[in-house]
Amino acid sequence: MEVLTKAHAHTYKKVRLVGEGINDVVDFTEAWQQAQDDGLDLVLVGGKSDPPAVRIQDFKKVQYEQKKARKVVKQSELKEIQLKPNISDHDLATKISSINKFLSRGDKVKLTFKLRGRERENRDRAQAIANKVLEVVPCKHTTLQGPMLIIILEPVK
Repeated sequence: MEVLTKAHAHTYKKVRLVGEGINDVVDFTEAWQQAQDDGLDLVLVGGKSDPPAVRIQDFKKVQYEQKKARKVVKQSELKEIQLKPNISDHDLATKISSINKFLSRGDKVKLTFKLRGRERENRDRAQAIANKVLEVVPCKHTTLQGPMLIIILEPVK
């Protein structure tokens, strides 16, 4: 997109003026004068067509909206939730609701099970709780091996 000025009159003799209910071929000077009368810019939208397509609009407003649209794209974050093997059912339900909230926003969730002492030798309770979470939460998951039980949950697209 480019703003056209009076100096472009020698380059473009005729232009196609497009917009709300408008699709006419007119002289460049006529389209430029109409834009000046409206207090707006004459913007080149289709320079490769014959005749080139132009639109009467506020170019600064278009640039602002394009810049604003680029900023909206959000990067996903990695949220961490820590659990213990002896967590109560109510606390687990609260953690699951947090997990669902994070996944619905598009974030990844890292479930970390803190295993202390003899809990490290018997990972069955932690694995059972992890299975409960994975049954309830719709997501893709990756399990990492190591001294702690770590599961990374990703939202399903």
